Order: sequence, then C-alpha cells, then structure tokens
Amino acid sequence: MKQILFALSVLFFFNSCGKDDDTTSPDTASIAALACASGSFSAAATNGTAYTATATIAYSGGNSKTYTAGAAVNSTGVAGLTATLQAGTLSSSTGNLSFTISGTPTSAGTASFAISFGGQSCTLSLTVNAAGGMPVPAVYNKIYGATSITYDGTWVTIKCNALPDHKSAYYPTTHALYEAYSGTTFSGVTFNKNPNSISTQNITLKIPANPAVNATHAATPMGVIGVALNGVPFFNQYAAGGSALSGEIVSFDQWWAHPQMTGMYHYHVEPLYLTTVKATKSSLMGFLLDGFPVYGPKETDNSDPAGLDAYHGHTHATVEYPSGIYHYHFSTAAPYLNGNGFYGTAGTVTQ
Repeated sequence: MKQILFALSVLFFFNSCGKDDDTTSPDTASIAALACASGSFSAAATNGTAYTATATIAYSGGNSKTYTAGAAVNSTGVAGLTATLQAGTLSSSTGNLSFTISGTPTSAGTASFAISFGGQSCTLSLTVNAAGGMPVPAVYNKIYGATSITYDGTWVTIKCNALPDHKSAYYPTTHALYEAYSGTTFSGVTFNKNPNSISTQNITLKIPANPAVNATHAATPMGVIGVALNGVPFFNQYAAGGSALSGEIVSFDQWWAHPQMTGMYHYHVEPLYLTTVKATKSSLMGFLLDGFPVYGPKETDNSDPAGLDAYHGHTHATVEYPSGIYHYHFSTAAPYLNGNGFYGTAGTVTQ
C-alpha cells in the first residue's frame, strides 16, 4: 500500500508541475521594438476640422499572438484626438499595428500619442495644419508618408522625414525595421552596405499644383528632386559628385535604396517596396519637384511604357488623371527616373 501511495504522489507531483508550466507560459502579445518615428497617417489633419484616419506603426519581434482592440489614448500637445488600437494578430517577425485616429483637433501644432504595446512604448506624432487653408487636392493625400501636406491654391507643400516604412539594412540594429541583408539588389548585383545609417530628416518640398511644361527644361539638382508616396525622397540618375550611378548600385538595400552621408534615405531607381508590396508596377509612385507625377515601370496593361521622351516621360490618361497628363516612368535601365531635366518648372526644396 505504501508503494502505491508513493507512486500516486509522484504522479500527482509531475502532473502538478506540468500544469504550473502551462499556466506560466506566455499567452499575451509581445514585440521586441516599435517604430513610432516612421509611423504614417492615411490623411492630413486640420485644426477645428473633424478628423478620422488610420495610423500605421511598424514593429519587429512579434510572437504571433492575437490581440484585441485597445483603449483610446488621448492626444497631448494638440488636444481633441484619440488613438485606438485595432484588433489583429502579430506576425512572427515584423509587421504593422493599425490605430484609428479620430476627433477634432483644438489647435494647430503637433498631436502626440503615448503608445504602449507588447512591452514596448514610443510617441506617435501627428502634424495638425492651421485652419484657413484650401483643401488639399485628393491625389496628394496618396502621399501617406508625409508629415504634413498643405495647399494655398497654387503650391502644394509637402513635409517629410525620409524614414522608410519598410525594412532596411541601413536602419540602426535596434530599430523595429532593421533587417540584415546579404543578397542581390537592383540589376542583380550583390549587396555591399555603405557606411551610412538612416536618420530622421526635415524636408519641405513646394511643388506646383498645376504643372506646366517649361521649354528650358532645367537640369535636376543633386539631392532631392521629388518625393515618393511613403515620404522617401527621389534622387536623380547620378551618384555623388555627378558620377555614374553604376558605382553605387551595389549599396542599394533589399528595397533598392540607400542613405547618403547625412542619413537621408532615398530612391534613385524603382522603389521596389511600393511597386511590389504597397501598390503595383503601374501605380502612382510620387511626384517630382515640377509637379508632374511619377509612375512605375509598367502601364496598366503590364506593357512597357512607349515613346518616352528625353525627360523620361510621356502624356496619356492615368488612373489619377483620366483626362491625361504628362508623367514620368521608372525603368530598369538608365536614366531610371528622369532624363535630361525637369519637363516643367520645378518648385523648391528645403532641408
């Protein structure tokens, strides 16, 4: 009898240990990093105007757990807004959290939201524009990575921080969107990382809302010549100092871009993340400083663009411009985006 009781006691002990292990195993959503600085909003906000938009924040180190909608987080700085986490399921690596931003901002300035999720915290910032300006033409609201977009009837002013919303080997290793990379990049060459790292920029582009051809076709400058929908700048077809780009292509990361010495991340060639993840090869990619739109390397029927002129563009109807407009196209061969200069009169860029 004593032997039987002893055996039962041992069995009970091990069963109890098993239950304790199950009880203490993690069952809540957790992440390793949260990237509020590269967060984006689906619409611009204006003081005194009711606002509803979706904010997207990248994370890394997800544990594949499902999570419920969160409680509303009140804005500080500019009051009157809330951020509410939408329910979802984490990936096992990187992904995005979505928040519903709603309310009526009480002033112009910066609305800040203290975001906490899965053991990580950061501050999400939304620029609220001053009232009294004209409504921004709808096509420019597609620039989801801008920190601010305003319109005065003549010029569209776009502000951005040049932080990509996709992974890169050029983010600091502690960043939610850092990803080591050692494969091939644009044109099939093997990636060779340059010594620079992505850092936050303060870029303001002022482009004409009604672009028109300029017979002088001014040459594009070194540096920023336009902006992509995710707020990352476009650069021209030359490397530093005006040399051929071929020497720098090896330093393009997994999404075909890289940062220069000040940490400004930029695209010289097709923005692969936009053409394969966010949109398609024929979609709108952004705008150059002369106000003319930029499209991917394909037409809507998946054919190659025909009849591109010396400035790497042509005129016909597009999804966004059904009456037709001059527009640029990316290509796999030089000059990649823009040829002998701007087709129209360029606006300005400050940084």
